Amino acid sequence: MKHSYCSYLLLLILLACPSTAHTVYKTIKSDGSVVYSDVPSPGSTPVTLGQINGAVIPALVSPGLLANAKSVIKQTPPDYKIVFLSPAPGETIRNNAGEVMVRFEISPDYLGKFELLLDNQVVNTKGRMQFKFENILRGEHHLEVKLRDNSGKILASSGQQTFYLHKASALIHAN
Repeated sequence: MKHSYCSYLLLLILLACPSTAHTVYKTIKSDGSVVYSDVPSPGSTPVTLGQINGAVIPALVSPGLLANAKSVIKQTPPDYKIVFLSPAPGETIRNNAGEVMVRFEISPDYLGKFELLLDNQVVNTKGRMQFKFENILRGEHHLEVKLRDNSGKILASSGQQTFYLHKASALIHAN
């Protein structure tokens, strides 16, 4: 049993190893056509071949580009900062129509989608850094801006900021 196993293994090794001792013969026929074969024929001459399969396949990516790609992959995303310009933290706005202009800036610059939350409710989603609210009720309100990428991932958040809206009393000039 052991002998047959060894002979099968030896046979597999011999079949797997290509033979490099083949000779190629070139024959030029009477019509001028050339035939190459591994079988000699009358009038054929042996051809000496150089290194077989000596073609060099070019690299798809040069080493320099590969190094640059790896450095790009390892870069961390920028640390975006969102800062309110108006209203200021804790600011009291006096407007009887309930209008509030919200402006903010982001650094470094990013042209993305901003979500504006008023009292923890999304009220606007735009690519601008300025929003105008109308008919806001009097009292304390909380603002927050979130920067999202195209997939919806939050890249930055301003954190909550409080402002107060005052309106003239409805009881003044009630007559």
